[in-house]
Amino acid sequence: MGGRSAVDIAQELLEAAWQTCATATAISSRSRELVTESRDARARRWGSALQNDLHVRWSETLSRIDRLTDSLRDAQAAIASALLEAALTLSHATKGNVQLVDPVSGGLRIVAQFGFEPEFLEHFALVRGDDSACGVAFATGRTVQVRDVACSAIFEGRPEQEIVLRAGVRAVRSIPLLDAEARLIGVLSVHYPAPGDPGPAEQRLLETLAAAGAHRLRPNRL
Repeated sequence: MGGRSAVDIAQELLEAAWQTCATATAISSRSRELVTESRDARARRWGSALQNDLHVRWSETLSRIDRLTDSLRDAQAAIASALLEAALTLSHATKGNVQLVDPVSGGLRIVAQFGFEPEFLEHFALVRGDDSACGVAFATGRTVQVRDVACSAIFEGRPEQEIVLRAGVRAVRSIPLLDAEARLIGVLSVHYPAPGDPGPAEQRLLETLAAAGAHRLRPNRL
């Protein structure tokens, strides 16, 4: 890795994602304001130009992350940790975890986490069913948003509901991780302290990070 440690490269990944995505989010917000508030053609053209710039910056973000993770092929745990750190830094979530497929059991095992106590980590150490947001995301291959754990059909009447609530979590977003061959290899989950849904910009940001990080992850190398 050219003298740089996996941790150094993971940190560089986070900083690159932060700088580019933060700028893109600001541009997106300003563009929406211009299009909504202004009625003259000149301002609308300006707003459209900013939207185009936003798309370019998102492409640059994905390319930059892809180049950085390319040199982390033998440090998969560092990729998972960097992916989670970037997701938490760039979103309003306060806790999260990355799970990858366990080649023996076929279930999901936590390989990186932030903010959770032993009760939560022990209960979700191996997920094989659809009794959680991550389990449903893994079973369906689709992003799952739980707006409020307290009244979610996914958790209702299950012991997982109380465990998640005791962990201080009210909302969850679980995003499937697909590798370079489009195989489902794990799930990125971010957890929020209050009920609700992340905004469109945050949703796109999380999807971008998940896609970029998953592109280089290989569960059986951890």
